[in-house]
Amino acid sequence: MAKEILKDEILKDEQLEQVAGGSWSESVGDFCNAYKRKLPGFDKIDPYTNEGVAYLLQNWTEGDNAVGQLKTMFAQHGIEMTYNGKPFDPNTYTYKGKSITQDEAWKIIDGK
Repeated sequence: MAKEILKDEILKDEQLEQVAGGSWSESVGDFCNAYKRKLPGFDKIDPYTNEGVAYLLQNWTEGDNAVGQLKTMFAQHGIEMTYNGKPFDPNTYTYKGKSITQDEAWKIIDGK
């Protein structure tokens, strides 16, 4: 018999992000955020489709492809994003010499 999930056992998005953290998931999240904002270079690759997922899986390198696109996009806003490449190690984001969070990086991009 399946266990019933109680309302207080359901994780919020913020909690899920922390559980699922790491370079891959953070970078996919960044890619999704860039797509939602229709940032140049990300506006035509929908990571929510099979084609978008296939693109990410086939082009996940730091060069000119998916990770490289993210690094370039962040750099255009004065943010250095370091992709750590390990499943459970988070990326690092630096702005004006100060370490910032992923959320803070997106606030800078959004002009908040």
